[in-house]
Amino acid sequence: MSVRLPNGVYKLKSAVEMRAFVNMLKKFRGYATTLISLYINSNRPMPDVLGLLRSEWATAANIKDKTTKTHVQDTLERIVNNLKGEAKAPENGMAVFAGFHMVSQGNFEWVYYVAIPPQPIHTFKYICDSMFHTEILEDQLHSGVTYGIVVIERGEAAIALLRGNRWELVKTVEFFVPGKHHAGGQSANRFKRQTEQLAETFYKITAEEVNKIFLQIPTLKGIIVAGPGPTKEDFLEGGGLDYRLRDKVLAVVPACCANEYGVVEAIKNAQEQLKESEYVQAKEVMERVMYYAVKKSEYIVYGREKTIAALKSGMAQTVVVAEEVGEEAVLEVVMLAEEKGVKAEVVPKGVEESKTLLQAFGGYVAILSTPAWLLERQ
Repeated sequence: MSVRLPNGVYKLKSAVEMRAFVNMLKKFRGYATTLISLYINSNRPMPDVLGLLRSEWATAANIKDKTTKTHVQDTLERIVNNLKGEAKAPENGMAVFAGFHMVSQGNFEWVYYVAIPPQPIHTFKYICDSMFHTEILEDQLHSGVTYGIVVIERGEAAIALLRGNRWELVKTVEFFVPGKHHAGGQSANRFKRQTEQLAETFYKITAEEVNKIFLQIPTLKGIIVAGPGPTKEDFLEGGGLDYRLRDKVLAVVPACCANEYGVVEAIKNAQEQLKESEYVQAKEVMERVMYYAVKKSEYIVYGREKTIAALKSGMAQTVVVAEEVGEEAVLEVVMLAEEKGVKAEVVPKGVEESKTLLQAFGGYVAILSTPAWLLERQ
């Protein structure tokens, strides 16, 4: 999860935290062009950055509107003071968002956020506007790892994509392949050959669709092939799958059927291979929550009030929060957890179990290191 660094800089590792961070920034509005967004790549010397900011401070002296000039110069001065002494940005670069948010006409609130994203910032960018520019961070959210799922059975196939915390069924394939025939003699042999030919045709049609979809995805990390019986192995042996995709097959697992239920089962049966997926990680977190709720209920509290209390008391060892509670609430819990050295997990809204977290636990859970009754005594 996030790691709090010196000088109020926050390192965001989770895509959910990044999303919450971006959504929070989008709420701020400045008077005219007074909110500053500054992206610094790692190979940019900090003295050069400070030199540009001081130059912008001097240029801002020519702004005719007094409020705009005061806000821009004050913001630039504060950014310079905060960055002074740093030789360069961290390895992944850094993004600074600062300025005076206009709460109401004539009423302003100072905001200052610095984030180190999970992927490198490759550009240097300075923007002055009435809103914060989060496009570079948003591009990172859309460039995450993608997994391909192929669930195949006799005459039917489902092709799906698992991105971040969500999966989607993008294509279904149907082709008539007859079932077993009980006739004997030459008729049975002829029927068997025809069936095998139809099955081979079906595998080739499916492979063509898989190639067409998956080869267009530069972030494709791996493929799971699933289905009932030997059909999944026969599909791979059919040879229609592009060699670049064959090298990405992570696992061949059982699944009930070539539809949405089969996709869910395929993901479940390939959890070990998909462990980097945000979707799978969130499911594992909720499995742990349910285990404590059923087996060790004395070591769990839920609801915002009790979860925050457990964090502040030092009794929480892990906190879990639903993305649906809102970006500011998510970041509040995550940052408080960091201050206390507690692991924080955010369950994204795209995971089915997030509904359970909201409805049964109010969106907040704390797993405790000591029995809950000790918390009630405080």
